[in-house]
Amino acid sequence: MMVDVVFSLASGTLEDDHASALSAAVRQALPWFDDEPEAGILPLAGLAHGAGVRFVGRRSRLILRLPMRRSASADFLAGTRLDLDGASLELGKCACRPLLPARGVVYSHFVSVGTDDEIEFLALCETLLEARGFKPQLITGKARELRTASGPVRGFSLMLHGLSGSESLAMQEAGLGAHRALGCGIFVPHKSVVAVGD
Repeated sequence: MMVDVVFSLASGTLEDDHASALSAAVRQALPWFDDEPEAGILPLAGLAHGAGVRFVGRRSRLILRLPMRRSASADFLAGTRLDLDGASLELGKCACRPLLPARGVVYSHFVSVGTDDEIEFLALCETLLEARGFKPQLITGKARELRTASGPVRGFSLMLHGLSGSESLAMQEAGLGAHRALGCGIFVPHKSVVAVGD
């Protein structure tokens, strides 16, 4: 069973493209992270946009999707600082939040399956979903790219519509595609089929 471990954050400033640095910092702080293939780091929530930077504010949150048995091991990060290539991310209090079934719609801001061709992307996603016995409607959004030390990671935002409650929960548990530690392939409930953008 997977849960979200949610940390409040102190105010600060991060590089606009900080996913790789955040991944490295969390994985260094939690040495067991890479042993859990379904563990993930959701994109930092509640950041304000600046000129090439992101501003961390009172509503910003770091959310780690982890197996429940690992959630207590992540608690000790509360009150610590993560070094993101010279930028400091100060973690405050944390809480454990269960995953809940969605009303048929789940969304990931970035899914990567090894192609930046949208038609091929959809076909690969459909194949992966059908292997699990799922046949939702797929709606792609913006093309995405992350810079990493090993090269760019590309993909698209993706909405899945028409899932049962149990299927939506299974998608949140298992995700889709690669690079979970970079925030890719992690699904959250979505209110409607409208606006797959940011």
